[in-house]
Amino acid sequence: MSLGKISKFSRLCCSCGVTRQFHTNSNPLLFYTTPNLSAEPMKRRKKVDLSKVIQSTQLKIRKMEREMRKREEKFGRTLKPVEEITGNIALRRNRDKLRREFEPLEIEEIERRALLVKEWGHYKNQQYHTEDKALQKAIHVQTKALNELRMESEELYQKAKQIHEGDIVYQFNGPTETPPPDDFDSPDGQYIDTSRKW
Repeated sequence: MSLGKISKFSRLCCSCGVTRQFHTNSNPLLFYTTPNLSAEPMKRRKKVDLSKVIQSTQLKIRKMEREMRKREEKFGRTLKPVEEITGNIALRRNRDKLRREFEPLEIEEIERRALLVKEWGHYKNQQYHTEDKALQKAIHVQTKALNELRMESEELYQKAKQIHEGDIVYQFNGPTETPPPDDFDSPDGQYIDTSRKW
């Protein structure tokens, strides 16, 4: 096939409005076909009956309750009811509405907070180093004094090494938060406990 015929043939194919086209390649001379890109007709939407949906959810709940009763008979312990497991559906639907959106911070505020964090880190670093130096100095002085005492008397050195429990001051006052007594009248006001007892 000559190049003139191929070019005429390719022009002829470009002019026709079909989805499947022939493309020519000069080296080597081969014909390639593109896939047929036909669209599928849209499926008809099924009308959802609300009563059937409610009925199917109730059937699921009953089935779960039956399984829970079987497990209770088998293992001998009460499990949480279905309402506790599934949760509140209305809250789940309104999750996006209930989510709180924070306003983005200004650049000055972001920089101020970053500087504050850096200053705090610098302060804590200095505090750690001063405390560490003081501790190292105290340990060095203590070991030096003990070594000099050991050179003087081994008996005094052994007594100095012993822990004197009377010197360590330790106080314990008990828990800071305790449950209120039964006859305590709460100043916050009265409330009715509406939580379900299972």
